[in-house]
Amino acid sequence: MMRTKVINDSTDLVTIIRAFDDSVKKDVFLEISKEWTPVSSIMKKYGKKGEKALDLFDRMKLAETKWTTPEEGIDGKPQKMYRSFYSLFNINISCPVNEISDIFSVSSLETAEFEKIEDKIYEFVGDDGKFGNSVSEQFGLSNTALKALVKRSNKFLYTGLKLTRS
Repeated sequence: MMRTKVINDSTDLVTIIRAFDDSVKKDVFLEISKEWTPVSSIMKKYGKKGEKALDLFDRMKLAETKWTTPEEGIDGKPQKMYRSFYSLFNINISCPVNEISDIFSVSSLETAEFEKIEDKIYEFVGDDGKFGNSVSEQFGLSNTALKALVKRSNKFLYTGLKLTRS
């Protein structure tokens, strides 16, 4: 089945960039785009990095999952199978240069540097959340950079104008 992921919000590019930023992720996605693939098959071929790629695709809603029956599983236990949710991407965005540069800057941050910023924002937001503008001002980020950061992170959600912990 051909499904198209339509991207018309510039910050959604972060998801796509992070999904295919190394060869293992790309290869795993190509495998699951052909047919339902059990996690054991990916683990055998790509190891822990392959399993992390599957988890990432699942969280980003780029893959769908189902469980096997015990007979089809390993040692009589069911296992998860993955298949790509989309076979096409349609990217149609227009945005100012400063916004796209913020998006690419956040997407390409080294993991350690990103996690450092993410942890600081997590502490600042607290259990009750904070308005996005307050977070942007506190950390010297543009609203676009903050939205891109939230798209890259698993720790935050936007609820209206408020940034909360997920």
